[in-house]
Amino acid sequence: MRDDLRAVLQEVAGAQVMPGDTFVPSHVDSGVFKRALNWFTGKSVPEMTSGKSPSVSNPPSYMPDMNLTATGQEKKSVAILPFKNLGHDDSASFYEFALADAVITELAQIRSIIVRPSSVIAKYHGKDMDPRETGRELRVHAVLSAGFLRGGEKLRVTAQLLDVLSGDILWSDRIDAEGSDILAIQDSIAQRILEGLRLELSDSEQEKLQRRATDNAEAWEEYLRGRDNFGRFIFRTLSVEDCDAAIQNFKNAIELDSHFALAYSGLGACYCNRFFKGMGEAEDYTHAETAFTKAFFYDPNVVEARVLMAMIYMARGEKKKARTEIEVLRKQFPNEAALYFVKGVIHRLDGQYDESLKAFEKLSRLDPAARAVSAYNSARIFIYKADYVSAIREIERGEKAEPDHPMLKIFRSGVYYYRGDVQDAIELMSKVLDEHPEMDGIRPLYAIYLAGAGRREEAIKQLSEEALALSRADHDMAYWVGSTYSILGERDLAFKWLNRAVKLGNQNWPHFERDKSLNPLRDDPRFAELMSKMHNGD
Repeated sequence: MRDDLRAVLQEVAGAQVMPGDTFVPSHVDSGVFKRALNWFTGKSVPEMTSGKSPSVSNPPSYMPDMNLTATGQEKKSVAILPFKNLGHDDSASFYEFALADAVITELAQIRSIIVRPSSVIAKYHGKDMDPRETGRELRVHAVLSAGFLRGGEKLRVTAQLLDVLSGDILWSDRIDAEGSDILAIQDSIAQRILEGLRLELSDSEQEKLQRRATDNAEAWEEYLRGRDNFGRFIFRTLSVEDCDAAIQNFKNAIELDSHFALAYSGLGACYCNRFFKGMGEAEDYTHAETAFTKAFFYDPNVVEARVLMAMIYMARGEKKKARTEIEVLRKQFPNEAALYFVKGVIHRLDGQYDESLKAFEKLSRLDPAARAVSAYNSARIFIYKADYVSAIREIERGEKAEPDHPMLKIFRSGVYYYRGDVQDAIELMSKVLDEHPEMDGIRPLYAIYLAGAGRREEAIKQLSEEALALSRADHDMAYWVGSTYSILGERDLAFKWLNRAVKLGNQNWPHFERDKSLNPLRDDPRFAELMSKMHNGD
């Protein structure tokens, strides 16, 4: 409802109303409308003076994002900053991100609190920052800042929880633990945060917090090392070496504790994300599914595994099962940002563009670090709609957050191609592949551009064995391969790959109907059969 109200105000205002902005139409002075506006923005509405409306460009002073429980109570939000390595001990540097990530994972189980995800805090890793200013930037009620010293087998953590609005310290403490009991530190921190925010937990939530992921200290340390390497891969380097290191860490943790659900989840996440980034192997989805199945066996409520498993269902062509799982998870974990990424993808593949855009917008609000991801996925929708001005606007929005993100460049090239600037598209995609030669997953899209420019041999060269192996398991890549063959006049191969894309869940029928790449196929009876299959599919 709040999102719909924001959209209405945007129409009325003729301006972009973003989370955190307050806009008051000139005819509003008091009453229920004003109270509703106050509710949906999460702020006090400025009093009207001299009949003038306050400007969107001059929002009121900082307030946290407002989120409500089902009973109308405001949910408290918190950010856990990367821990500072006070002793500058290189051998313990993995604790900096990984300990914060572990506390975030623990608190994310609690429905009555919103925890900024690890992707948000990753950008502060290794930087000096003022906790209160960071809290304002992240629009949260409270911020945890902590530092640690490691000496021999002992670890000392000093931590404080800061009220962002008032600047008051809600609590501060020093926690000592043996090197073999790092879990005790994060358990203590999580509990003190909840106490500091004065949250009362249900019995089931309290039981979740008290349940340890593993009792094996070595396994937990390997897990933390894995999360550190995985975080580096996802948020900073996109380096295959970092992902491979994380995979080995998680495997080591599993060898030490074969019942370690979080380690299985981390392992599956590595395989999934390696594939998502177009740099994995065709078997990665199979490896991920095996790991997730083990995670579920030992703990059916590992959120990361359940969200990513929905993508596995998609890869197996079980979109109905994926939809059902996402809706179940949305009710159980309504503030889990990754859910809205998967939800946006599913709506996109169903041709439900407005619903997809809403999901990606919610993703960017729950996870500010995902602004680039939200932007290029939204731009993709506008490409389908042939609204290239809006597509470029989305890409530029993403570039403000991450100017060098390769996926933003890739979909910028998509805008160039579909609006007719084919050479610009080719040059930009060529540059991306020069910088990221391991991204075989985007070569079929590049092949479309080359085929569209009449460069047949170069297009076929991009459909390498590695690229085709990845495309057999991906709904978008399979579509790009089919589109390339369509442009090249290879009808049988085009329909083979397009049917593969549909089987993998790509039922984006509006794009199939309008995409100029498929024009050579439209007079073939098999095209009508393909469209019928999409409309009648699950």
